[in-house]
Amino acid sequence: MTTVAHAPVQVMTCRGECPAAARYPDHHEVLLAVDTDPGAMLALLELAVTWHELDYTDEAVVGPAEWLDFAATHQWVFPDRAERAFSLAVDIVGRRIAGQGAAADVASSLATVIELVRN
Repeated sequence: MTTVAHAPVQVMTCRGECPAAARYPDHHEVLLAVDTDPGAMLALLELAVTWHELDYTDEAVVGPAEWLDFAATHQWVFPDRAERAFSLAVDIVGRRIAGQGAAADVASSLATVIELVRN
């Protein structure tokens, strides 16, 4: 019986071409694996869930305000999966903000952001 070895999935890197790669190289690499690595996807979702609960000021992480641009400016092995992961993460952060007041403004902004990701 013949076995077939599958080539490992290669993660695309920016080589410093995007701001996130220059400022947060380690987190940048984790985010690039969101569409192929369940651990990286969970890390993104955990970051989204805890964004308003923990102080990430001194952490070298790409914040929610940059996630959609990040998703749009990178190439993905599975583009639909990456879009869904980043959209869900933004939605999680947005829902937390909506629960703290000014829900109509936040919901409107969030809907616009998600629509941009889908296009």
